[in-house]
Amino acid sequence: MLRAVPIRTFIHNTRRPDIRLFHDTNPAQELSGIAIERRKHPGRGGQNLTERYHRLEKSLREKAALTQQIREIPVEGTVVTSPTPSAPSVVLRGKQPKTFRGFVVPEEPRPPSDDECCMSGCAICVYDLYEDSLTAYKSSIESLRTSLSTLKIPEQEWPIEVRTPSGQVEAPMAERTTNVALSAFEEMERRLAEKRERDMRVEQGVPS
Repeated sequence: MLRAVPIRTFIHNTRRPDIRLFHDTNPAQELSGIAIERRKHPGRGGQNLTERYHRLEKSLREKAALTQQIREIPVEGTVVTSPTPSAPSVVLRGKQPKTFRGFVVPEEPRPPSDDECCMSGCAICVYDLYEDSLTAYKSSIESLRTSLSTLKIPEQEWPIEVRTPSGQVEAPMAERTTNVALSAFEEMERRLAEKRERDMRVEQGVPS
């Protein structure tokens, strides 16, 4: 059997859910996800990419500078030395060759001194090397004279060591080479003879 319900109670029960729904409804739920993000983070979206690139570049530079400063901090126990100023670069050069009209004037080799030879009959003696150097020097002088004569440069303007007055330069050179070699061998023979004589006296028990 149906129960009668008062009209006032029925109206009150039917209106309560509407009122509850009205108060529980959040206006933000009606917005899209993008709108919600924009409300939460107003600074995002629509940024100037150029300004953003400059900010990023500045940040990277500051980070690199800070890293370099940290590396330059001396470790405890190490000695920090101030950098020495770099000296101006000076190119050290040897003796410059003598030139004449664009040609290199060869330098006459120096004869060996007496103490440079051991007088022991070496396969390659310093006097042999000196003789070879004189031969090369003579060949270079002859080549230079030919070049200067081809250019028709007066011999009076030639360097003194290149001139050939009456052919007196060549003969003394060859003669001097022979004399130096002969004197060296003669000295070697004399020292060897003295050494053999001393050895014989020692073997015979004769005081020197």
